[in-house]
Amino acid sequence: MRPTILPRDPRPRRRLWPYLAVMAALLSLGCQAQEPPLSPAAALFKKEVKDCVNRLATALIQPVAAGNKAAILATLDKVEPETIKLCRMCPFITAVLNQQGDILATHPPRPHTTRNFADYKLVIKTINSKRIQQARFYLQNGQQLYIISVPLLQADRVIGIMAIAISAQEAKNRWDVTEKEFMTLDFNT
Repeated sequence: MRPTILPRDPRPRRRLWPYLAVMAALLSLGCQAQEPPLSPAAALFKKEVKDCVNRLATALIQPVAAGNKAAILATLDKVEPETIKLCRMCPFITAVLNQQGDILATHPPRPHTTRNFADYKLVIKTINSKRIQQARFYLQNGQQLYIISVPLLQADRVIGIMAIAISAQEAKNRWDVTEKEFMTLDFNT
């Protein structure tokens, strides 16, 4: 007769289950969902967007904290052309919102309503998570837009949001980025 590895008495097995559960939980922490391997085009798109985000977000912190719309516009006018060198003529529209969701400025400047975006899921998710989020939206004409929503943080507090919009068609034409790739990108890493 072969010896058993685990005793037949069920009590020691019951003591083993909590240890197994803890081990499984610890292993799952190391196996969090990660960004899938990126195509070269998606990797380039992500790098160029992140370069633009880093330059703009850093420059916008002080004017947004002060609520100075003129300084925000001046910062966008100054920094945006510098970022064009980084990202193939940046076909982006940038909007800066305060923490209440009101538009403070856009670049390129365009007339906009005093519309408030505080009830948009993307804005709420960005403020609550304090992390860069993205989503796709549809315009009334059916055109699809990709939005990258960046929290502007000061002392770990969201003072505003910088939102970058690009048409899905433009992302496909310039970077060959599909909707599926865009939605799986993690701009926080």
